[in-house]
Amino acid sequence: MSEWNDWETVEGVEFKHVLYEKRLRRCGGGVVRIKLNRPERMNALNGTMFEGIVMSLILANADPSVGVIVISHAGPHFGVGGDLSGGSFSPAMSQVDPTIKRCRKPVIAAVRGYSIGASNHMAYTCDFTIAGESAVFGQNGPRIGSPASGYVMASSAHVMGMKNAREMWLRCRLLTAQEALEAGLCNTVVQDRLVDTEVEKWCDDILDLVPACIGAGKQSFEAVDMPLQYSGNFLNMMEPGFLGHPETVEAMMAFQERRKPNFWTEELIERRKP
Repeated sequence: MSEWNDWETVEGVEFKHVLYEKRLRRCGGGVVRIKLNRPERMNALNGTMFEGIVMSLILANADPSVGVIVISHAGPHFGVGGDLSGGSFSPAMSQVDPTIKRCRKPVIAAVRGYSIGASNHMAYTCDFTIAGESAVFGQNGPRIGSPASGYVMASSAHVMGMKNAREMWLRCRLLTAQEALEAGLCNTVVQDRLVDTEVEKWCDDILDLVPACIGAGKQSFEAVDMPLQYSGNFLNMMEPGFLGHPETVEAMMAFQERRKPNFWTEELIERRKP
């Protein structure tokens, strides 16, 4: 293992709820760590955080001294998706995953605790996912009325296979770290206390390889998903005005009231008639 300098915040780079940190190997090569820093809300993502993540990725990608980007988190949870209390909708919300894909440098997700919803597809969009034993992965959109569909959903089939991806999205079953490993949703599982050490090893391996070859190799894999980028948002096409639909209201109310929703009332069945 190489020797590393300590993590340092980068002067002049500051985002609310997102820390931008940099670390250099003493033998050469640097890593940027984008640290989600809203632990009091289990790192629920709001508009400010989405914007901070996107800008951090762009800055790290443009830094010639950086060879790897890590997305990590403060507190016990990687994140529980968009903040349902308000403020999560931002133009940057739909730009996080594409920005990860456009990066020339490999992006590693370091995950402990919950990785749900938007946090989960951010993690599986990363090139590598290192999970702690406490990690729990899954999607919650169809349960709470989130409008996710199209590209972000279809791309998961390339990560974990069509059957596993459909089960995750259409059944909303949560996966333990070990189940996620078996499904192809993460690369390895280690004890929570060893996640940062494991990430350091992976960064060390990557930094010993030719940067140009790594960049070309990463974008070669992205070619698999390119046709999906034109799939659009099928939910908006099929159900215009979905966010104000009674089904969405029922989903949100049930989630906040901690009860099981009922999407099969006479009123909702009548609304579905063509």
